[in-house]
Amino acid sequence: MTSFASNTAISARRNSGFSGCFLWIFGGIFFSVGAVATFFMTVSPLRGMYQARNWTATPCEIVSSTLQGEDDSKQLVVVYKYSFENQEYQSSRYCFHEIATNTSPGWKRKVLAAHRPGTQTTCYVNPGAPAEAVIERGWVPDMWWCLFPLPFLVVGGGILIFATRGTSATPERSLWRHNPSPFEDLDSADDDVDTGPVTLKPEVSPVQMLIGAIVVAVFWNGIVSIFVWQISSEFLQGKGIEWFPTLFLIPFVLVGLGLVCFILYSLLALFNPRPTLVVNTSAIPLGEKLSVQWSLSGRTESIRELKITLTGIEKATYRRGTTTATDTSTFENLVIVETTEPFDMEQGTASVTIPADTMHSFDAAHNKIAWTLTVRGEIPWWPDVSASFPIVVLPIRRHE
Repeated sequence: MTSFASNTAISARRNSGFSGCFLWIFGGIFFSVGAVATFFMTVSPLRGMYQARNWTATPCEIVSSTLQGEDDSKQLVVVYKYSFENQEYQSSRYCFHEIATNTSPGWKRKVLAAHRPGTQTTCYVNPGAPAEAVIERGWVPDMWWCLFPLPFLVVGGGILIFATRGTSATPERSLWRHNPSPFEDLDSADDDVDTGPVTLKPEVSPVQMLIGAIVVAVFWNGIVSIFVWQISSEFLQGKGIEWFPTLFLIPFVLVGLGLVCFILYSLLALFNPRPTLVVNTSAIPLGEKLSVQWSLSGRTESIRELKITLTGIEKATYRRGTTTATDTSTFENLVIVETTEPFDMEQGTASVTIPADTMHSFDAAHNKIAWTLTVRGEIPWWPDVSASFPIVVLPIRRHE
């Protein structure tokens, strides 16, 4: 039943460099796109609006007012002339949002109607640079696009922060190799141990998984859909297909479809049988026996095979050059229950002895040892039952 992973110790660290580079590249692209777009779409217009508060109100005359192009998706251009300190100037800036969009066309038509050629109005001139002027120095409907690049900035920054977690110069030694002393103990560990039947809590419930899938899918597809809508609108207007942005979007659309499929998968998993695990103690020392009582509520007859395992996993975060990666290695995998009998799946009791020569639970800055009871039920043509229940494994108990 016991299988040591001595040949797969974390010191091998296979494929970690690739995963770290992928996070850096993916996060860097998102953050760079978000940073550049934020500067031009958010920072620059808001800075202009702030500075224009002190600009000088000056009479001006409209020379022309048009939408560049044939429809409302083009940029609003209002050309006007004005005199400042006995000098004649001409400007074409109506507001600080100067990006062409195809949203809120109504306000643009109202601007055109109110600023016909020959109309006298007021513009605001920068006294330090009189050639710089604007008519509308406040908010316009299209400025909601200022918020568009912020998700890219947040997601990219979050990925980069995750990729740079645990910036140790060298990896710490593999902990599972540690041979615990018979006298090793946790300080006051027994004070927090609950003896007697203890019902374990799952690491992630099916409802939490569904909610998480919905949040991620809505966030991702909400961003992607804006670009898809723009490309589709131009195609429906007979402008043809812009191949470069279309091909660029395909991977993002596929990821979005995958997230939608995962929502459906998580929704179906809500109707699976729910496992409950009861153990004899909230923390079990190395070398002692863990008793596990299981029960499943729901359509247990749909399960073809039930398997309960106790797994010990080591996680190590290390840095190699500029790449930070986290490796995961399974050093212990004990099969407690494995049955295909429907009657045995509904409920039962089993026990397992925690090997004394393995490593107890441990959590440090760059290394972590975690023990988990995992319940898996195979259901044909349906999402499988899958639930993980963290447990605490203590060092060998000191006998006085």
